[in-house]
Amino acid sequence: MLDKIKDAFSSKQLICTVCGREIEEGERFNATITMPSEKAMLVGRLDYTIARTANNVMCERCQ
Repeated sequence: MLDKIKDAFSSKQLICTVCGREIEEGERFNATITMPSEKAMLVGRLDYTIARTANNVMCERCQ
């Protein structure tokens, strides 16, 4: 359980679902997320929650 808490506050790399390129810090991207239920609301670092729950993530080149 402690590992899950630590993971929620660690950095996670976002990967473009179209070209597979890693999205760098400061770079613009587009993510599609399905609205979660109240119990499954996104909490934590933005990059971690997007990488964990997004349907797709696209870098600026692939948009």
